[in-house]
Amino acid sequence: MSRPEHQGPPEMVYNEIEASKYTSSTRIAEIQAEMSLRALELMNLPEGMPAFLLDIGCGSGLSGEILDEEGHFWVGFDVSPSMLDIAVQREVEGDLFLQDAGEGLSFRPGTFDGAIR
Repeated sequence: MSRPEHQGPPEMVYNEIEASKYTSSTRIAEIQAEMSLRALELMNLPEGMPAFLLDIGCGSGLSGEILDEEGHFWVGFDVSPSMLDIAVQREVEGDLFLQDAGEGLSFRPGTFDGAIR
């Protein structure tokens, strides 16, 4: 039971302490950066044009930082208030909101140029 998703609901597992540990882990940051860059590569977005992206489960904004560095605009949501609090403290550039992906989203089709998780 070492994986967080096996320990309980994410809004409970990623409390203030766990969210802080997650965000400060250099290993996690490296993994998030690699996955974000790969997701951007797979989206095959037009070169040199900023895209408007959705970050599903944005957590503390580690992936969003990569989106910023690559010149994109983004909106992120997460189910954990503690993770979003850290994102706000870190002053990430994306717009953030508290949402459970399982509850559905109310964006119009075509709002985003792509999405990452």
